[in-house]
Amino acid sequence: MTSLDTRLFGFLACLWGGLLIYFYHSTRIRDYLDIGFHHFIMIGGIGMLILGTYSLINPKLQSKKNESSKSCGHDHGHHDEKHHSHNHKQCHDHGDQCDHDHEEGHGPFITIFLTLTPLILAMTYTQDKLSNGGMAKKGLYEKPALTSANIPPFSRQDLEKNVPKNEHGEFQLRMISAYYAAGDLEIQDIFEGLPVELEGRIAPERINNESGDRLRIFRSIITCCAADLQIVGVSLEFPEGAKRPQLEDWVKASGTLTFETVEGDVLPLLKIREVISAEEPYSEFRRRQ
Repeated sequence: MTSLDTRLFGFLACLWGGLLIYFYHSTRIRDYLDIGFHHFIMIGGIGMLILGTYSLINPKLQSKKNESSKSCGHDHGHHDEKHHSHNHKQCHDHGDQCDHDHEEGHGPFITIFLTLTPLILAMTYTQDKLSNGGMAKKGLYEKPALTSANIPPFSRQDLEKNVPKNEHGEFQLRMISAYYAAGDLEIQDIFEGLPVELEGRIAPERINNESGDRLRIFRSIITCCAADLQIVGVSLEFPEGAKRPQLEDWVKASGTLTFETVEGDVLPLLKIREVISAEEPYSEFRRRQ
């Protein structure tokens, strides 16, 4: 690798490092990674900047010895031309027994071009969110799985003790709790008819919505990053004449939690009392617990 190659790839490392730091400071990283891992992006970006800067100011140069070795496949030592007993034409005969290096590939400029082009396009046109079809693939409309987990007993007293209420006396329930309650008969009995407040983003409803007057509220659940993202949601049923939020709005939806059976599946349903706009959190992801 020549000094020019080293400098060009140092430039590429600096570019990637700057990109990671940009993602960290612009908060775009919140749409891809759990907040607990954000500082690793900053550390990685700084590390790449240091590596790239070092390559730019201190490129590796080829030694004369290496250059002479490339000119002939063996060490000439201290022999002069008079004592040189072999033929260079034979040494450089590119037959089946070629024992020295050849430069191959498409060169550093093409490599950088092929790296930067898709990167710039992705940075420019990526919307930093899933489409409705993408959310559907991540579980937006999936039924809650019935669970047979050996969990400790849970009662209405435990709910009163551990879950806060809003000013109207409604339980500020986690979305994942309301969603998976439909998969546990014991929890269903406790949550049935419960006044609750759910916070999340609005999406269209596809399930049991022939009249088109329902919406769905959902949250994104992750372990570390968007690759393992799962979406859980609850159907919203509005009273006649009630004001409906817009799609993709971040809201707090209050009402009565109940359950309905659709094609043999038990699903959670929130009968709306009120839906109000809410301040969107720094990251809409909720970490899987």
